[in-house]
Amino acid sequence: MAFEDLLGMYMPLLKFVARKYCTERDERDDCLAEAVLGFLRAIRTYDVRRGSLDGYIATVASHRLIDMARRAAGPRVELSDTLDRWGSSLGDPAEAGVPDMVALAVTLSDCERVCFERHLRGETLEVIAAALKMSKASVSNALARAKRKLGKALS
Repeated sequence: MAFEDLLGMYMPLLKFVARKYCTERDERDDCLAEAVLGFLRAIRTYDVRRGSLDGYIATVASHRLIDMARRAAGPRVELSDTLDRWGSSLGDPAEAGVPDMVALAVTLSDCERVCFERHLRGETLEVIAAALKMSKASVSNALARAKRKLGKALS
């Protein structure tokens, strides 16, 4: 009975988190189920030193929903795959003009653009992170976002 009471108490939070990630009505039940599974995991792994239980539950449920969205998105295509195998909507990438490259670059945030340019010059994540005073994980995330955005623009 105590577990059901606890779940009932956190159900509004779980519904709120699920609505953030699932806008389609037919997906909401699946999203809520994933959020509840995140809740179960959070209850099992919660450590008082991590902060509030509410925040931890919301974070774990959100991560579970993000993972679900990634799985549903299907196989990822890396930018290099797009350039090497299929070309781009701009024609041969080697022949793309400056206006085409500028049009692609404006889709990136400043951080994504700088990280991607340095990566193309062959700099490692560690070097980029140190130069930009960012964590290695932040650089990796910026590169992933840049590749995803450019991959969409080129396909």
